[in-house]
Amino acid sequence: MHPHQTKIAILGAGLAGLNLAKLLQANAEIVLFEKSDKLGGRMATHRCNGFEFDHGAQYFTAKDPLFKDWVARLMDANVVASWPARFVEIEHRSMMSQRTWDDAFPHYVGIPSMNAIAQHLADGLDVRFNQLITGIKPHRTKWLLETADGQFAEFDWVVSTLPAEQAKVILPDSYQQKKALQSVQMQPCFTLMLGYDGDRQSAWDAAFISQSILSWVSVNSAKPNRAKPYTLVAMSQNAWARDNFNRPEAQIIAELLAELEGVMGEKLGDATYIKLKKWKYANADKQKTELSFVDHAAKLACCGDWCISGRIESAFMSSSRVAETIKASLI
Repeated sequence: MHPHQTKIAILGAGLAGLNLAKLLQANAEIVLFEKSDKLGGRMATHRCNGFEFDHGAQYFTAKDPLFKDWVARLMDANVVASWPARFVEIEHRSMMSQRTWDDAFPHYVGIPSMNAIAQHLADGLDVRFNQLITGIKPHRTKWLLETADGQFAEFDWVVSTLPAEQAKVILPDSYQQKKALQSVQMQPCFTLMLGYDGDRQSAWDAAFISQSILSWVSVNSAKPNRAKPYTLVAMSQNAWARDNFNRPEAQIIAELLAELEGVMGEKLGDATYIKLKKWKYANADKQKTELSFVDHAAKLACCGDWCISGRIESAFMSSSRVAETIKASLI
């Protein structure tokens, strides 16, 4: 490594952070700091007792040509596949429409799990796990990152790919766009995971739910290249999660399970495995215009799905544009 090469710290090893690192690694020395022991952020997979659940992002679509090209490369690498799901829309527990997702407008998933995409992107990157950054402090013309256990070496640039609420706390007051971050509000969500030992059948694979405390249900095991045990993933409405976030987990699980039984028209309480995930920062409203949070003077920046619309494509596009902006400053 050249001693005078630009050093960039990236906070968060979800899709935005990993994509940003990949795009900048030829131009700078990159270190990613991830507070958990896993890659992928909300592009997550939970594994336990032989069951697997994509308990964050459920699937993604591709519209922008740049993102389509990226998805095509991941398909060539056997990391992504299209999901020909039997999809329905349910309102008031009644089916309003049904269709099969096809190649006219593909819906994609990671294979054999959603976080396989993050594992693929992380190859060759320097990712520091279990590193909760508690402060970003100036030191001469550079930045020091502070953790509960000490400090990390000086960086020329620091880019946060954390949820907006966390970025508001961690970025220093000298960051020009810090006030603008206050306008971004992210919403929570609950994910209920159910795993079954016996064989079960469903009339559909994926469902949007309205007029309910649920917003989405999928037969996770129906996705391409998934493990055999039958698994269900049910996600709550954001508003319901916000209003009930601090209730005991047992009560949340009971209400979600009762609603899921009503939606699917069958008893589901005989699950071998039941788990609740509480996502504090799960989604963001679609922005009227894409938000930009690059402070060239301070060499600080933010990016993430919340800068556009809270989708996987949004995380990719936001981080790609920040990468191009930083690259231009390094020339």
